[in-house]
Amino acid sequence: MPKTKQFDEREVLVKAREVFTVKGYNGTSMDDLVQATGLSRSSIYDTFGDKHGLFLKSLAQYCCSQQGELEKQCAKTDSPKKKIRAIFDYTIRDILNDKDKKGCLMVNMSMELNAVDKEVAAVSLANMEGMEQTFSALVKEGQAKGEIPKKFTPKALGRLLYNSLMGLRVSGINRPDADSLKEVVKLTLSILDE
Repeated sequence: MPKTKQFDEREVLVKAREVFTVKGYNGTSMDDLVQATGLSRSSIYDTFGDKHGLFLKSLAQYCCSQQGELEKQCAKTDSPKKKIRAIFDYTIRDILNDKDKKGCLMVNMSMELNAVDKEVAAVSLANMEGMEQTFSALVKEGQAKGEIPKKFTPKALGRLLYNSLMGLRVSGINRPDADSLKEVVKLTLSILDE
């Protein structure tokens, strides 16, 4: 009779994600993951294959949770321009709530692993393209409603907004100052008024 899992996989992924966020992928040992998750090595191997498998699942779960949070923020308004603002405001709050300056797992892992891990590079690229498409769709809708000028294409603005958002994440690790971050966002979003 096969053994049934006696743990909540989602909870394990969150705990593993925290370790990867703090220590990085290469700095995280199996002992760290055993200690953080409360699972034995054999349970980790049986369920996730290995450290890399656990990491990829943790990263995917992180991307899904972030996407869900952004959708929740956007659901608060019908205005495409205000939805874009809500994404940036959420990011500022997220940065300021990160008292340990751990940063965004996606940004951290992209910088650490993209050059050496094709699977992580693929996840990073998919995340980037998904966010660019989200911004592009909001810009296109905003242009159709007359909220956003048509000076630039939705695709170009989508890429700019994504780049600004990721730059904000990196700046926020170095200088998690609300006024500085808001100033950057104000200037970034001013392009939607031109």
